[in-house]
Amino acid sequence: MQSKTHLLEDEFSERGKIRGVRYLQSFLLFLCLFAAYLLRVSISVAIVAMTPDKNSTDFLLETHYHIPVFSWTQHTKSLILSAFFWGYLIMNLPAAMIGRRYNNQMLLAMSMTLTVALSLATPMLVVAFNWPILVLIRFLQGLTQAFTMPMIHGISAKWAPPNERGRLVGFVLGGLQFGTVITLVGSGILASTRSGWPSIYYTSGAFGIFWVILWLIFGSESPDTHRLITRSERNYIKSSLTQTVSEKKNLITPWKEIFTSMPVWAVTISHAGHNCGFWLLLSEMPTFISSVLKFDIKSDGFVSALPYLAMWLCQFPVTYFADYMNKKNVTSLTFSRKFWNTLGMSGGALGLMVLGYMGENANAAICMYVFVVAIGCCTNVGFNINHLDLAPNYAGILMGFTNAVAALGGVLAPTVCGFIVHDQ
Repeated sequence: MQSKTHLLEDEFSERGKIRGVRYLQSFLLFLCLFAAYLLRVSISVAIVAMTPDKNSTDFLLETHYHIPVFSWTQHTKSLILSAFFWGYLIMNLPAAMIGRRYNNQMLLAMSMTLTVALSLATPMLVVAFNWPILVLIRFLQGLTQAFTMPMIHGISAKWAPPNERGRLVGFVLGGLQFGTVITLVGSGILASTRSGWPSIYYTSGAFGIFWVILWLIFGSESPDTHRLITRSERNYIKSSLTQTVSEKKNLITPWKEIFTSMPVWAVTISHAGHNCGFWLLLSEMPTFISSVLKFDIKSDGFVSALPYLAMWLCQFPVTYFADYMNKKNVTSLTFSRKFWNTLGMSGGALGLMVLGYMGENANAAICMYVFVVAIGCCTNVGFNINHLDLAPNYAGILMGFTNAVAALGGVLAPTVCGFIVHDQ
């Protein structure tokens, strides 16, 4: 009789719960990165629409619809593109430290809300105050978005069982590529409409608001605090993480061990090198495609998005195969992480060197551009996920540290390009 009572109590307590909440959390974090990259990357296409060549059809279209346009030098545009990363660089490690003390779910929601507010205010402020205010806005957005990756890694460390880590975290990180694809395509389309480039900022801001609402309703920092998770799923996740993850907020961060760890520095250098190439291509290729290859703004967006679509699609078989290798003990986890990281980094580096010799051969340049970016998906199961392998309890801190150093790549890429390239 007592066992029946317990069964009835368990059945009643599980009513209204949903299965696979860890997958829901991964999807929400995927959407978070998708929204973050809508807000972050849109400037790469928007700045092309904001400063059209006076002999182009884009310029004639924008003047016809009375959309404000600007005459900024290449150096000014590079300054605007790099401003985000100065804020990102400064705030990454402090953001990770704040995340050790306060609720990661709320910090993620607050950072997205502030980024959205700045995006929605951009068109009005830029028209009123010109490029200096855009530099300031991008800097402030860098500060607010610095919370994104440390919080996502901190939350993922509590939700992703080790044997599912490659697929779950790889899927989450796929939001970067998918957000980039939609941003580059969508921004090109929006910029060519009657509403012009201001609609890029309004649309990305609107989706950011939508994500914040979803996250506050269905998101949670850990399985312990989610109201819809079943007991069996909570127990499964917690038992798989028993030896690696602590729920305590007051753990002392082992700074000395972090700064003297060779694996941490290996991840940091990999992260910095990857970011330098990634942001060089993402920030400068839309201008190259428009000015050198002579594509219009709409076609520019489609062509710029192709490599990131390829990267997003490739990451599914890569993350699945990496998890399969680890689960079946085909190789050690250490070898697996090094193998995929080496493939992604060296393949991209070789392709980037070849890309420099393509000149104005549009087809060859675009094909190589697709290869260079797409093969970078291998790093999702290389250095990117290695933060969780090295120290699950401090995954957010590690991401904050390596991401801060890696942000230098985002600063240097457009800045150095601005000094080297003096015209279109």
